[in-house]
Amino acid sequence: MGEAALILALGKQERNLELLAGLLENGGYDVEIATSMSEFDELLSVRDDVALAVLDVDGFTEDIWKRCEQLNDRDIPMLVLAAQIPPAMRQKAVSRGAQTILEKPVDKADLQATIRGLMEYIRMN
Repeated sequence: MGEAALILALGKQERNLELLAGLLENGGYDVEIATSMSEFDELLSVRDDVALAVLDVDGFTEDIWKRCEQLNDRDIPMLVLAAQIPPAMRQKAVSRGAQTILEKPVDKADLQATIRGLMEYIRMN
């Protein structure tokens, strides 16, 4: 087995990101977390091996969609999490390249299965 795939996780709630990171690390992934746009930008500037981004968009300004565009431009697949996903948000996320959008709270098993599926899709393409 090769190196673990790197997942970049962005969200405002550090404790939630830590729980997410623990869950993903138990699944065999490396995880970098960012709680601000500046941390996110810095990680993206120094890491060219991000396999997947998990973005909890709650609490961020519309600038979050620019970050989605940047990820899409770099061919980095993304999973978007939000407490509510009205049609306009779904459209923004999908139009900027989000592969999957999940409404919080997310069941751990569903999240793990979704990420495994995305990683398998990435591996196959």
